[in-house]
This record gives sequence, C-alpha cells and structure tokens, in this order.
Amino acid sequence: MDETLSLKVPVQTKIRLRAAAKSRQTTPSALLREALELVLAGESVLGRASLYELSRDLFEDMGSGGPRDLSTNPRHLNDFGK
Repeated sequence: MDETLSLKVPVQTKIRLRAAAKSRQTTPSALLREALELVLAGESVLGRASLYELSRDLFEDMGSGGPRDLSTNPRHLNDFGK
C-alpha cells in the first residue's frame, strides 16, 4: 500500500521539479520517488557515477597507507606543479 509523504520545498524548487518532470514526460511524484530510491540505494541522483564509485575496487586494498587529507591539506601541495 502506498503512503503519502509531505514535504516543504522552496517555490523555485517546486518550479524546477515540475519542469524536470515535464521534460522527462513523467509526474513530479514519480520523479521524486525515483530520486529518493537512488539516494537511499547510495547511487548518484544525477545518474552518473563518480570517479571514486567507478574505481572503488582498485583502491580497496590500499588500507590506510596514505595521508587521508592529501587533497585538502596545503602542506601536501607545497611542491605541486614544480
């Protein structure tokens, strides 16, 4: 049995939702159900997998050998580009 779920969104979001549903020739409810299922399944809502998602199996065995903050810690970028 289907349940009703109510949520509040900004007016602009509702307008964008209706436009997206119309361009996909579906209803706003169907589009929201699809997006919700994707999010709950841990998939990309945009339908595109990230580089990490595509290559996750290549990095599983690396463990914690490298620095976890490689891309955000300025100390690791000192020699970048030299």
